[in-house]
Amino acid sequence: MTEPVGGRLPAAILTAFDGEDLEAKIGLAYLLVTVDPDGAPRPCMLSAGEILAVDDRRLRLALWPGTNTSRNLEAGRPALLCFAAPDTVLYVRGHPRALGASESTGLERFEIEVTSVQSDVHAGMPVTQTISFSIGASDPAEVAAGWRRQLTDLRGA
Repeated sequence: MTEPVGGRLPAAILTAFDGEDLEAKIGLAYLLVTVDPDGAPRPCMLSAGEILAVDDRRLRLALWPGTNTSRNLEAGRPALLCFAAPDTVLYVRGHPRALGASESTGLERFEIEVTSVQSDVHAGMPVTQTISFSIGASDPAEVAAGWRRQLTDLRGA
């Protein structure tokens, strides 16, 4: 059963998206859901290199330009971030605003103002792991370095 947590980001999310220790966060994925013009949900998978917790009320995102998700956020349609980790499931709802494209990364930047956070933990059936991805043969140091550039850009937006 989903229960309200409040209107501020909990410590788990602040730590996950603080831009620190990025090598350890490679492989962890988070689901962002926006709303298409026809009302259909639009899922998008993001990494810790694309999300920055500015403070406990705001998240910034770096997204590929021209995507359906970018268009939905540009239009100001609601956003829902699903954060799943062992023994933790949180849903962050918020209102987006466009911050413009980055000259240095070419990515579209958005800020989500948090309106509510809900918990969806089931004691009898706890979540044991998050959604994950592989970087294949890519060098983790290079992936983390690219993420650092993106997050530095988001800090300055």
